[in-house]
Amino acid sequence: MKFLKYLFPLSFVFLMAGCLDIDEKVNIKNDGSGQMAMDMDMSQAIAMLQEYMGKDELAKKGINKMDTTILMKDIVDTVKSLSPAKKAILRNGTMHLNVDLEQKVFKTHMQFPFSSYGQLQDLYKTLSDGSLGNTNLLGGLGGQDMQGAGSPDINQFNGIYDVSCKDGAISKKLNQDKWKALTNDPQLAQMKQAAQMGVEILYTTTIVLPRPVKKVDNPLAKLSEDKKTVTIKYNLIDVFEHPEQFGYSIEY
Repeated sequence: MKFLKYLFPLSFVFLMAGCLDIDEKVNIKNDGSGQMAMDMDMSQAIAMLQEYMGKDELAKKGINKMDTTILMKDIVDTVKSLSPAKKAILRNGTMHLNVDLEQKVFKTHMQFPFSSYGQLQDLYKTLSDGSLGNTNLLGGLGGQDMQGAGSPDINQFNGIYDVSCKDGAISKKLNQDKWKALTNDPQLAQMKQAAQMGVEILYTTTIVLPRPVKKVDNPLAKLSEDKKTVTIKYNLIDVFEHPEQFGYSIEY
């Protein structure tokens, strides 16, 4: 899997160019168990990838074509910086990679099961605090600890929010201290430039609930006909200007 250390850092390059669609979906059952999935479609960036690295170089690194599923336990069990509690939350997940440069396909699908509302809340926290960002992910795949050596990670943007999950209510609220720390991070200066250039990164959050929604406070939220599914779509780049607009409080 060492070829992946050449592949995943490019996701930030694609993000900068606006060549990235992200879909986050959480499906909650009556007993509080369920599954979280994250899909990233970078297919629009195939031409950029080929120009960035060259077709011959991509072939040498084994990136020309792949269709494989990776068990997260094979990654997290090798990352020394992860606590046992975080490893337990992540290790039952999977990551599927589908790359075909000739067919212009470049997609990733990650999914993580959870057994309770508390575990869902811990999963949100772990995925957004950098525990499984590019640095640790690549370190696990490459068989070495790469902590501190990575590039800015998409999950850093989710990390500025505090998520609360319990039966009947889910909320995502801006944490002002985390927001200030993010805006002061020199590594993210390029993202601010992208925001000024009108770049769009489409981010969709879908939450499937076991009962109909009684109240949701985000004006961007759309409800399904049965009111059990909440969908929120926005441009991730807009987080820099209006981070509070992408939080939400859902009662059901």
